Amino acid sequence: MQSKSFVLSAMRGDKGGQLTILAILVAVILIPLANTMLPSGHPLHVETFTISLMGKYLSYAMLALALDLVWGYLGILSLGHGAFFALGGYAMGMYLMRQIGDRGVYGDPI
Repeated sequence: MQSKSFVLSAMRGDKGGQLTILAILVAVILIPLANTMLPSGHPLHVETFTISLMGKYLSYAMLALALDLVWGYLGILSLGHGAFFALGGYAMGMYLMRQIGDRGVYGDPI
């Protein structure tokens, strides 16, 4: 409970940080809604490819922020982040190889 009050008290005087958090929350809520609720011809419709691309970018951003916090503020070089990121990449690669099915590795169209 003490850490929650510390974060709230630290953000109390930071208007730029509060606006950034508000913008991130609005984007996290509105962008998926624009994908699911709006028809595909609507000018504000967000394509599924864009949503998946944003997910990839956000995962890289989370890795960068975690490394910055651990290495920059604490001075600890953590190779565990890289290990978990590599494990996630390997699991995704294996999942995609399973999705190929009967077509083979190079996507034989026949």
